[in-house]
Amino acid sequence: MSRRRKVDQDRSAEPRRLGDIINPALERLATSDQARAYGAWARAAGDQVASGARPRHFARGVLTVECASSVWANELTYLGGQLLARMDEVAPGHPIKKFRFVVAAGAPRQEQEPAVAKEQSREDGPATEDLEGARAQAEGVCDRRLRAAIEAALRGSLGEPAGPSADCTPEG
Repeated sequence: MSRRRKVDQDRSAEPRRLGDIINPALERLATSDQARAYGAWARAAGDQVASGARPRHFARGVLTVECASSVWANELTYLGGQLLARMDEVAPGHPIKKFRFVVAAGAPRQEQEPAVAKEQSREDGPATEDLEGARAQAEGVCDRRLRAAIEAALRGSLGEPAGPSADCTPEG
């Protein structure tokens, strides 16, 4: 029978309920490897991991997981073995053999907070007491070049200009 005749016959047949058409398709999808892989991920990952990563693709035993940032992707890469073990516990017989963690399009490549924290700590500078203690310790260093380097670093941390350092004479 030609495709054209089949289409004509389907059109002339009694109307069918949408559920009668969709339910078989949904049943096939629910038992597919992809659906089983996504379900295993959801049960094993938990809410915290799910907040930063979600499954995007499954093929040939590899579940590709899209991560909110490169930090998430890196961390989950190291935890992949533990995640697979957890999946074996909560979803025995799942089809996943390994993971591929990727950074979501448009996601930051590195976290912004650590860089901001570094900038703030540089702006704050070392405490005066710390510098005074370090300067006192540096005075006891007898190696002239090492002492000069320490003092230069201390002056640099205070924004002072470079200056001469005193010689050390060992006490005897």
